[in-house]
Amino acid sequence: MRKNFSYEYLGDRALIITISQGDINKIHDTHSFLSQKLEDFILDSVKTPESITIYNDPYKISVKDLSTKVKYLLETKSFSKKKRKVISWKIPICYDDLFGLDIKHVSKKINLSTKEIINRHLKGTYKVNMIGFLPGFIYLSGLEKKLSIPRKKTPRKEIPEGSIAIANKQTGIYNIKSPGGWNVIGNTPSSLFNKNSNPPILMKEGDTVKFYEVSMQEYNNLKKNEKQY
Repeated sequence: MRKNFSYEYLGDRALIITISQGDINKIHDTHSFLSQKLEDFILDSVKTPESITIYNDPYKISVKDLSTKVKYLLETKSFSKKKRKVISWKIPICYDDLFGLDIKHVSKKINLSTKEIINRHLKGTYKVNMIGFLPGFIYLSGLEKKLSIPRKKTPRKEIPEGSIAIANKQTGIYNIKSPGGWNVIGNTPSSLFNKNSNPPILMKEGDTVKFYEVSMQEYNNLKKNEKQY
């Protein structure tokens, strides 16, 4: 198990654990395991698709001792080989100009028509890489290379709830209204996040997503009849 992890100090206040091969299920499993085992010694922990950063409470444990403890826990943990059942989600998206706030900008930057952008985006099968920085924000890997585009230089002050956007090699879903720098190409009428539910979002890391296009009329009908889970 030792070969699957590498460790790096972030000053004297945090430990970065990098997991080889970027196994989403293993990262999620490891993060949950360490968060539970170390809850009395740490202030916070943050996971990404490749690593976990654990912030130690300096009044309770040094980063060096935290590293020793983490290594022991991971080297003695028996990771389950049973994989969680992957759920395939089908999500409606409307690319109407009302919702595709940046699709013309994307078209100009990557030299593809908006129709071609839509067709290519719909063909993709995406994997849920992470759920994070904003409540319910969904990071999806698997964006076609031709659609890869940097984040906007100047973020929008407000991106509407349900917006679907692209940046670099990912698609993202904004489940709440918020500022953001991704390039918005459409919107989903589906309610994927409910802060009053436990868990607030049903998607899990490792699940897959396919989008299907709906017209503005279909969008409005779905929105009208949508029920939060």
